[in-house]
Amino acid sequence: MRNYKQGIVLLALLASGVKATAQKDTIEVREVPTFGIKTNLLYDITASLNLGAEFKTGDRTSLDLSINWNPFTFSDNRKWKHFLFQPEFRLWTKESFSGHFFGLHAHYAYYNVGRLPHGPFSEYMADHRFEGWLIGAGASYGYRWNFSQNWGLEATIGVGYAYLDYDKYKCETCDEKLGSETKNYFGPTKLGVSLIYSFGKKKKAALPPPVQVIIQEPESEKPVVIYEPQFEACFLVPEVEAIKQRSEAGRAYLDFAVGRSEIVPGFRNNASELKKIYDLIETVKNDPDASITGITITGYASPESSYEYNLMLSERRAFALKNQIKAIYGFPESWFNVSGRGEDWAMLDTLVSRSDMINKYAILEIIRSMDSFDRRENRLKALAGGAPYLSMKTDLFPRLRRSDYELHYTVLPFTVEKGKEVFRTHPSNLSLNEMFMVANTYEPGSDAFNEVFETAARIFPSDDVANLNAAASALGRKDTVSATRYLERVTNYSAEYWNNAGILAFLEGDKQRAAACFAKARKGNDSKASHNTGELKKHNQSQDNITPIID
Repeated sequence: MRNYKQGIVLLALLASGVKATAQKDTIEVREVPTFGIKTNLLYDITASLNLGAEFKTGDRTSLDLSINWNPFTFSDNRKWKHFLFQPEFRLWTKESFSGHFFGLHAHYAYYNVGRLPHGPFSEYMADHRFEGWLIGAGASYGYRWNFSQNWGLEATIGVGYAYLDYDKYKCETCDEKLGSETKNYFGPTKLGVSLIYSFGKKKKAALPPPVQVIIQEPESEKPVVIYEPQFEACFLVPEVEAIKQRSEAGRAYLDFAVGRSEIVPGFRNNASELKKIYDLIETVKNDPDASITGITITGYASPESSYEYNLMLSERRAFALKNQIKAIYGFPESWFNVSGRGEDWAMLDTLVSRSDMINKYAILEIIRSMDSFDRRENRLKALAGGAPYLSMKTDLFPRLRRSDYELHYTVLPFTVEKGKEVFRTHPSNLSLNEMFMVANTYEPGSDAFNEVFETAARIFPSDDVANLNAAASALGRKDTVSATRYLERVTNYSAEYWNNAGILAFLEGDKQRAAACFAKARKGNDSKASHNTGELKKHNQSQDNITPIID
């Protein structure tokens, strides 16, 4: 049988192209305990009943649980009564249940001790009785010796913290309470020499003796190499913005008395709404690189009266906001462009569409099918007994009564170094050309390089150049999701667009579409497209040279 087993091993080695020298005939098998029970001999000396159990939780970890109980009263009314529970998690240096270990333990105890002997304890402890509880935690170190498969001995010591809460009595009578005290204790929290019996064993194969192996190297084969094309994406240099015109917009929901157009700053929420406008003006006004050029204010109303009346009211309230701003900042009249749009039925349509009103579709039918604004209002008032109209009047109409404002300003041109500073604080003040110049101060493909082009596309989402450059940046890092998003925004299919679309097609695995895109880009005289076409051909030829393997 032994020769038969050796033959099987030899055949396996030969099948894998390996030669082996002689090895031992048998594999050592030893028993490994999974848990054990124990008793602490030091507690046994104090006549305290104790029992511990330890469970293996991993190759080098275990969980130890111990309970100690002393219910006895000794001669001369001496007490060492207590109940102690002390769990501990252990980490062994080599393997569980053998050698050195380190532990983290917790402890809880109830105790009633008194008349402790002189010598090991102080005279104060000997003359008083203490009854209470404690809780705490600590760390320990220990070592375990295994005498046989089942028996072992363990020594451990630990230090830590305990919070003690107890009542103190005079021991002469043991019933006269002197008071209650608490104490924070730092010091030894664990000491043990435990006898252990292990069981629940399982077999574990020890490592077999080393086998001397000689590897026979196979004949060298030429590595299969597929050419990785080095495509070049197109970045466009944006045109220089002669005058950088910018604007910031917002909405003011100012409250007015019914039918009135005078702004009272302290009325309802007007102070906070005006503050938003003032903060915007102050921000631009205090920017040394910006100059305010104008303010557009557009007033809107809700459909609660006739259309003509609401048109007039929205205009008067828009002019009231203009006069409020002009009184604070003294801007010239020529800076303001003020108008009233009357009832904002388009916004009402949007709000109703997004709502969950019971008569939602009937309301939308009235709004969308009737040309006369006043007739719309009357039909809404009559719908379902007027309940939908009252609901809109309370929940939706206040959002229609507003003044939209837009602050216009120009921004000075920046040097590249100044542009890098502004990009971190107010990137919208940069032109696309300035952002392009800032990006090119960074290593192509770096995080800073990509961030500039991503920001440009975010600030100028409808600009073809911004989106083409952001797509090229994404292609450089093979981010096909972002590249697709940016290229979908492009409206002018230039040669640069088709070149970048070709790279995207290749990254998505469509080589045929990639070739077609590069061909369209070449028709637009894009030089990078010719280079990319050559790179695609090299890649395809390297794949064609691979000899197929037939099983």
